[in-house]
Order: sequence, then structure tokens, then C-alpha cells
Amino acid sequence: MSSENGRTVLRMRRRLAHPPDKVWRALTDPAELAHWYPALVEVDLRLDGRIAFTFTDGEDDFVEDPDNTGVVRAYDPPRLLEFTWGSEIQRWEVTPTDEGCELSLTSTYDDRASSASLTSGWILCLDALDKALGGDSVPREHYSVLHEHFVKIYGLDQPEVRSDGSLRFERQLTAPKDDVWARLAGGGKVVAGQLPPDGFVAKGIEPGAVTEAEEPVRLVYPAGEGVVTWTLRDGNGGARLVLTQTAAGPDNQAAWHDLIESLASASVTRT
Repeated sequence: MSSENGRTVLRMRRRLAHPPDKVWRALTDPAELAHWYPALVEVDLRLDGRIAFTFTDGEDDFVEDPDNTGVVRAYDPPRLLEFTWGSEIQRWEVTPTDEGCELSLTSTYDDRASSASLTSGWILCLDALDKALGGDSVPREHYSVLHEHFVKIYGLDQPEVRSDGSLRFERQLTAPKDDVWARLAGGGKVVAGQLPPDGFVAKGIEPGAVTEAEEPVRLVYPAGEGVVTWTLRDGNGGARLVLTQTAAGPDNQAAWHDLIESLASASVTRT
């Protein structure tokens, strides 16, 4: 993963023991894509052709109000297909090898915090592709284990420390926002005018009474000279957590980090 021109770029490669033309069909035939790609695809296979993505359950959990359409930007069979999916650019390349071929994906997007989710998801998709073509992919860890591994690799567990001393954590989780909220609230209710449940308070924080509470998406309370704000929304594969603290103290960063990572670890499923 890298940053180029203000956007995040994810590059992945997979060597496959299958001939290039077979892999190309799996990449461009909607009937073949249905066996491994994360969405159902309708595409006009030509330069500037329209492409559309739909989900079997009728919903997309990647972002709120997603744009599930795009356009073919490059088409050079049987080696190159590039298209947009909303604001994302996906570039797929098939290169022959002695054993079969190498399939490369370059994905360019804006939501850096989703990078662990995208990496883990594509690993499992490419495993499914290999299996659909008759390969014998090695079984992987559960998605949530892969996700947390790449969170650490990419440093996505670290906060933004702003010049005014405030902290901002943006953390993709693998559990739904309702489950995350319930865990933070200890299964109880969060009530404006009362102290927040312990789950919403990091070590060393002296909380005041809750000023805003909207289950399961928002909680605000004062802390010292500053304000702590929790927000949860649907993200890529689970809840997207954003936590901010203004006028943060010197020990608050580590305390919040530990709390959020404990919350993330509680959602990991091991197989």
C-alpha cells in the first residue's frame, strides 16, 4: 500500500497455475466473475463501456450511499482491463508465466482506513478465483484475523495528532455497529445527562455527563478542558469508528489506543 497524488494505492499479485486465457475469462465473463468477485457484474466490454455492480442481498456494506457504477478505462484482451467503481480505479493485468500466469491488481481509492479490509477481502477473493478455476488454494485464517493483521502492517491503528493537541482515531472494525455499541455500553442504555458507560471511557479520562447520545451512532461528553466524541457508521465489512478528543492530555493517546484495540480484538473470529 502506498500514497500517490493524495490517493491510496493498493497493489496485489497472485501467481496462478492456470493458462492466461482461462484467467482472462474469469476476469471478464460475468458468469465466471460470480464465482469469486465481491459483486455481481454487468459490463459492456469495450473502451468507455458501462459497468455496474450489484449485491445478492441488495445492499453494499463498503460505504454509505455507494456509487455502484463505473466505466471501462482500458481494455486490451487478454492482458489488461481497467475500470472505475465509483471513485475507485481497478486495474487488472494478466501476464503469462512458465507455470500459468500472474494476475495483478492495482486499486486506487481515497478511503485509506479501509485498506486492511480491502487487502483481506481481495486475498479471499483471489483464493476463491483459484478454487473456481480448479486450483487448490491454501485455507486462510478467518477474514477478521487477516484484517487485524493488515491493520497493524499498515499502521491503521495509529491516531492523527493535530496541531491543536486534539486526537482523532479512525478505525475500521469487523463487527456491526450495533454489536460494537452494545459492547461499549455494556448492554445498557446511554442517557444524556448521565455519566457515559465505562466502555466509552479510556484510562485516565475523567468524564462529564453525556451531552449527546444517539444509539448506535454517536456519543459526546466533556473530559477536562476538552470533549470526547464517538461516532459509528457502516463501513467496509463492519463498523467504522471515529473517536476524537479535543485538548487531549499527554497520556490519552496510548489509553485510547489500548481501548480501541481491545474492542477490535473482541470481534476477531478464529477458525
